[in-house]
Order: sequence, then C-alpha cells, then structure tokens
Amino acid sequence: MIRPVLFILLLISTAKSVVAQTNLSFEFDPSIPVWIGSDSLEHPWAGGLNFVQFSDIDVDYDGDMDLFVFDRSGDEISLFITEEVNGEPVYRYQHGGHALFPADVRYRAAMVDYNGDGKNDLFTYGIGGLKVYKNVGNAGAGVQWQLAKNLVMSEYPGNDYTNLYVSSSDIPALVDVEGDGDIDVLTFNIAGERLEYHQNQSMELYGIPDSLIYVVKNECWGQFREDVNNNGVVLNDTQSPCGSGSNVPDPQRAEAPEHIRETEEENGFEPTRHAGSTVLALDMDDNGVYDLVLGDVSYPNLTMLINGGTEPNTNSAMISMETNFPSNTTPASMQLFPAAFYVDVNHDNVKDLIVGASARTVSQNQKSVTYYENLGTNSLPDFLYRSKSFLQGDMIDHGLGSIPMVFDQNGDGKRDLLVAHFFRYKETLNKECAFLVYRNTGTATEPEMTYYDSDFFGLTSLGLGLRSIPSFGDLDDDGDVDMVIGLENGTLNRYTNSAGAGNPVNFIAQAQLTDNNGTAINVISYAAPQLFDLNDDGLLDLIVGKKTGELAYYENTGTAAAPIFTLKNDTLGGIDVGVNDPNGYAVPHFFRVNDTTHLFLGAYDGKLHYYNGIDGHLHEDSTFHTVSHNFLGLDVGLYSSFWVEDIDNDGQLNLFVGQDLGGLHLLEVNPDSNLGLDELEEQHNWILYPNPANEIVTLAALTIQEEAEVAVYNMLGEKVASTSIFGKGELDISNYRKGVYLVVITSGDNKEVLRLVKN
Repeated sequence: MIRPVLFILLLISTAKSVVAQTNLSFEFDPSIPVWIGSDSLEHPWAGGLNFVQFSDIDVDYDGDMDLFVFDRSGDEISLFITEEVNGEPVYRYQHGGHALFPADVRYRAAMVDYNGDGKNDLFTYGIGGLKVYKNVGNAGAGVQWQLAKNLVMSEYPGNDYTNLYVSSSDIPALVDVEGDGDIDVLTFNIAGERLEYHQNQSMELYGIPDSLIYVVKNECWGQFREDVNNNGVVLNDTQSPCGSGSNVPDPQRAEAPEHIRETEEENGFEPTRHAGSTVLALDMDDNGVYDLVLGDVSYPNLTMLINGGTEPNTNSAMISMETNFPSNTTPASMQLFPAAFYVDVNHDNVKDLIVGASARTVSQNQKSVTYYENLGTNSLPDFLYRSKSFLQGDMIDHGLGSIPMVFDQNGDGKRDLLVAHFFRYKETLNKECAFLVYRNTGTATEPEMTYYDSDFFGLTSLGLGLRSIPSFGDLDDDGDVDMVIGLENGTLNRYTNSAGAGNPVNFIAQAQLTDNNGTAINVISYAAPQLFDLNDDGLLDLIVGKKTGELAYYENTGTAAAPIFTLKNDTLGGIDVGVNDPNGYAVPHFFRVNDTTHLFLGAYDGKLHYYNGIDGHLHEDSTFHTVSHNFLGLDVGLYSSFWVEDIDNDGQLNLFVGQDLGGLHLLEVNPDSNLGLDELEEQHNWILYPNPANEIVTLAALTIQEEAEVAVYNMLGEKVASTSIFGKGELDISNYRKGVYLVVITSGDNKEVLRLVKN
C-alpha cells in the first residue's frame, strides 16, 4: 500500500528569517465530512474534475489496479488508490499523487503496457505526436519512470521517417491491432479525415514487444472517412487512399513538413482542417477485431463504428454505425468534444465505459464524467448508464477556478464555507458565476459541512461577470459582517448586512466601493479583495489582487463605522506573480499567527506563494520576504487560492485550497511534524556539494564537529536513506530519481535541513 503523501517543504533555499516556533507544515486531512442532503460525499476534498481522461495503473504494486485521472483543463493529475474496506475494494483519493508522475505530462495521458512486463507505461504528448515513459518501478522502490521515447517516430509512405503525428487536441487508440502482442497506434491523419494504422514492428523485428518502432500499414484503416465539416462518417469510402484499402502516397504529409508541423502546433496553430477527434478501440461484438467509438470536437455525441472483419488484420472495413452511442441506454451527450475510455472502475474485473469532456473551458465542468457500467464482458460489453458525474458527485465541485472562504452565514457562531469560482457551465455553451454555501451542521469543534445554497445572494441574476470574489468584514461597526465583491471589470461593490449580530446574513446593495477621493476603486480587471487589518490598528483595510499579478493596498484612514480607503501602495510588498505571464490572477489571503502576519497568495500558475516579513513593511518602497513560490510543494495546475482557518478549534490551523478543477483540498497543520518552518531557518552549520548532482555529494560540517544523523526525504516525505557521519561524509545518490530532496541533519539539539537536487 502506498504511504500517505506528506507535503514537506520544497524549494526552501530562500527560507531564512523565519519566525521561530511557527509550524506551518500542513498535511492533507479529509476528516471533515461533507453532505449533500442525506448523502455523505466519499471524496469531498479531492479537488474536482473538469475535462478528464481515465486509465488504470498499479501505482503501489500491490496487485490491484488504481485509477489514474488526467485532466486536460490545466494538465492536472489525480490519483485514486484501490483499498479494501470491510472486504470490499473502494477508491481512496491520494492527495499529491501528481508528484508520482513526470512533470511534463501535457494534453493527454494514457497508461498502456507496451513492453509486456505487466506494468502500465505512460503515453503522453510529444511535440507533434507521442512521448513515452517506461514504468521501471517496483514495490520496494515505488513508482519510477524512465524516458523511453521523447518523440515516437514512424515510417510513412515514400520512406518518410518522421514523428508519428497526433494532434495535441486528439486522443488516439493505443491497442494491439493485429493481435501479435505489441502496441500499435490508430490516429487520425493530419487532415483529420481518415484513421491511420501505425503498426508496431517490435514483434516482427525482435520477437518481443519492448520496442516502439512504427510504420504506416494503412492510411485509411476501417475504410471510412470523417467529414471535415461535421461529424458525419462515410463508410466504404472510395476516395484515395481509402479506395485501395492499403498504402498509397500521403498528400497531406507533403503539405506540412515536420518542422512546420512542430512549430505550428507548439504555437497553438493546428495544421488540420478537422480540429479534433477522440478514438476508443474496443471489441463490441466478440468477433476478434476492434470496433471504434469516435468523439468530435464540435459535437456532443459519440459515434460507434462496427468492424466487419472476423480476425485481427489491417484491412477490414467498418460496415455499420450508431450515431448516438450507446443507444441501448441513455446515449452519451457531452457539450462539447466527448472522449470515451474503457477501464474497470467498479472493481469487478470487467471494463466499464467512461465518457469525459475534452473541450477546455466550453464544455461541462460540474457534470462532465458519464459512467456506464458494463454488465457484459470485455469482448461483448453491455453498457448501462449509471451516472453523469462519476467521482464528481462525491466531491465538492462547482465548475472551474474555485475560491474558498469561511464566514458565519447564519449567525449561529459556527463558521460556514463559501465557494466562489471563475465560472460554471450553463447550457448551452454559456457560463455563469455563483457563490455556493456549505453550512456547518456539526459543532464548533467537530464541523460537518452540508450543501445549503447553489446561488448564494442570487449572484447569477446580478450580471456582475465571471470570477466574482467576495470578502467579508464589519464595515459599519454594528456587530455583523458586511460584504465587498470584486468584479470582472476590476471594480468592487459594497453590500451592507442588515441582519444584525447572531442572525442569518441579509445583504443590501449599497454602491461601488470608492477611495478617499470619492473615485471608484478599479484595478482594471478581475479584482480579488480581502478585508483585513493589515497595519494592525484595529481598522479593516482593503487589499485587492489584480489580474496582472500585483496587490493594491488601501489603508482605512477613516473609522471602524465609516471606513475611508486610501491607496497607500499599488504594488504591495513588491509582489508580482504575473511577472512571467500577464495572467497573474493574484488572490491574497493574509492571516496572523502569534501576532505575526503571513501571506498565502494564490495565482494563475497554481502554486502557493508564501511571504512573511510583512509587519512594518507596508510603505511603497518595501518588499516582503519570499519564503517560497512553491510552498508545501502544492501545485493545483491553475488558479490557486487559499484560506487559513482553525475550522475545528483544535489549536491547529486548517488550509482550504481552491483550484482550477473547481473543488477544494483540505489540509491541517501536523503538530508532530519535525519539518515545520522553524526547522528550516538557515543555520549555516553544514554545506552540501556539488548541488545539483547525479552520483556522489559531500556533506561537511562548518562549525559542529560531532557525530550527526542524516536522513534524506523525497518529495512525498518518504525517507529514502539514512546514515551517520562525523564532520564530513558522502551520500551516494546515483539510484535516486531526478528531483528535489531534503537532507535533514541532526546533531545533538541542532537540526538543519538542506535542499538537494538530483539531476
């Protein structure tokens, strides 16, 4: 069984001047239950799903298959481990599971055992085609990957040996077409009309399936053509090259040489007339040949093509089609660009059908995973519709770009949860922004969150635009919380709570929020406000995150009952999380621990940006201290946001994490962690060199000449090595996988943590 992921601190070379005795070593803690009606969610804090692709892999090498989920939204990876509960297999979300896989997985990902060793390998996007990683891990070492092919090549007609072209928007079929034991590729040609069959030559050349050597054996596999103007299919196509049923020169390849294809695709220009197709190959009628399920970029339905062959071969034609597959039950309908996947998700050893959405930002993002149970067999399936929101229905998931915050919605003294977001899908091809509320129906010390409102404050009818973000605080000193909403157009609206203390909030629109000059506050676009007493004078100030990545600080120069917001610093703390990208989408969350102010900043890059050194450094030419731009190793893909709160009043802070996929993660400080911030203050007692390194590194004491215990931890918090040294010693890292490690040196009462990079 894989060990739980421990989020230890990464990228800490700048982590000095840290406040002593402040432990912010958060770990995933899904213990707070979440309810929708009478149903308790199985994976409430799993983060959501948007535009998904499904595969299976035995990631812990325990003999059962775990579920690998790749989300095209921002190239995110989610992992669900198979565990036994009361003798029955169930999925358990593995937080931080993305760290077990290569960092450069893009556009698509499929787990397929290409070399016949019983371990599924990883196929993903390579420039203009396919990249392949070999699974070289085992139960002892854990998951390990070795790059097998940076770019898979194939021999096209005319001895044109170039990249096996797969559009970045397409999903090909990776299957053994002729049944000889190696993995072939079925993918639409560069014009997007016909399906190419790339035969794997491994068995033919070597008699074993461990190579990735391809040749085009059929430029019109199945003898059909997909219309470039719609998703219609022409069976028994007589146009070249379909008419010959085998290989003929490929005029499309001559139109787009390799260097043009790569350049255009990397810059977002697909050199195709047909913008995207997804292919699932499976045997629907138990005749030993592959049938096809096709999805089209511009349509919501799946099309099934039935193969008329009787044994594995390269030439049999598709003889019939079903345009609303599966028609025997509720047909698939995904707006837009559906993709079908064949994987066992109910643990009965029979593969089921999962249909996901592939059109980023325009398709469903709440109910975007349709599940069909297979009541038949793998070679004669019988699909029955079960759910429109497989896994999603057991998560907090409200669209794209979630933003969590905690406030007392009903005045009962318990803290409730509000989730804002960038947008949620609205039929048809529309978007809307709403606030979702989960009320604490438990207690102050044992909270339980129950779904209460899908459109809090009737936001969807106000026409305020996308990514509306609220902040709460008592702006009139009457004992209840008022609200400020940051808007898409960069302005902010103020709403007064007329309910009074101890009552459910009742907000009344007031006006645009203005500064001390009476001018509407405007940060141009996508204002992300926080009401917080930043200068600790007892008055609520206003901090506004900008789309461009900076923070604006408006000091309250009025009173508690009549605030006046005066711009003091338009680039607070010297922060700019959009310095490398105009899309910064800064979302600030200031909080205090032991009278010291900290900032967790969310951003478009999906990271947790952590700053301290804030108190006394608010004036225009001051900068905050950057602890880390990737604190805790958190990476949610895109649109990160954070809220810190001791939600269960146990003395340990909780961390709510919002993200691109529309759901939330929940973490809590681990009081027993020996890798808190106080452990990372630079002591300068030891040095580690060379660093980065790939074989041997030397660890040497600068001041302490006594025996020290040394432990090395990987990105998951797993101890990978330990030893003792006196003054100076060597570490052999030749067998480590590439990445970041923490070397913890303990000598008497002294402890120091050094960052090691294996290259």
